[in-house]
Amino acid sequence: MLWLETYTKRIQSLMDEGAPESLTYAALEARLAIERVCYERLRIALDYISPTDLKKWQPREVVKAVIEEANEDAAKSLVLSISKTPAGQMPPEEEEFVEVGRQVGFNPAKIGKLWHSLGNFLHVRLPTAKSDSIASYGEPDKVRSKVEEALVILRELEKGTLITGGIGETVHFEYGCGHKNKRHTSLLKEGRTVSCINPDCVETWSVSIEDGQFGFNRKIVSVTCHSCSEVSKLPEALVLNLKRNQGIRTTCSACGAETSIRWKLGYEKRPSAA
Repeated sequence: MLWLETYTKRIQSLMDEGAPESLTYAALEARLAIERVCYERLRIALDYISPTDLKKWQPREVVKAVIEEANEDAAKSLVLSISKTPAGQMPPEEEEFVEVGRQVGFNPAKIGKLWHSLGNFLHVRLPTAKSDSIASYGEPDKVRSKVEEALVILRELEKGTLITGGIGETVHFEYGCGHKNKRHTSLLKEGRTVSCINPDCVETWSVSIEDGQFGFNRKIVSVTCHSCSEVSKLPEALVLNLKRNQGIRTTCSACGAETSIRWKLGYEKRPSAA
């Protein structure tokens, strides 16, 4: 990946300077490079995963979510090749292949731990006693050691020439906002909740699987009109993600009456038992 070379050269230049502040900046650049590596995996997978499905933003957690929800090969080393002749014209053992590109894999847990370690050098140490001296930068030898560890990984990843978006059978569905959602069937499980890939859409679906066929059932909250008893169906996430004292209004399609839904903290006082 050519963009990684920009990072590794800048990091090495800062390391060569050797000053405590330069080593600290090198740790920052290494940390940013790790984030870019992980977030590039997410960017390529955004056709198959919604940002809403990310539980945490840390690089390791992002890659973990991509592997579980969108592309199980996101962190694997892969080589993509094509045959020189159309498929089926030659016996497989005689076929010649041309390499198109390769993805260099990495260990998400290891790279996540390294990211956290580098972050320790980007803050002034908190004093625990009045007699503590406060250093502006971390210990140079410790900083250098962690940055060199990062450089080894980044230079290996630099050899990659492509990032895959996932391999295998997919299923498509769409609703409401018009965005076509697709998922790799190998990662779909009964009852799993999936969100629309449109970040502005709050629709979610529950996966159902029957006789090898995949279904996506819209997750809703039913609201009964206080005026005419007509039932409106609201996206479940729109209601369940309300914060305290937040509210939404819905207009009945039958009579035009408004119904307000608000999250409030309350209590119930019950009479004591006789």
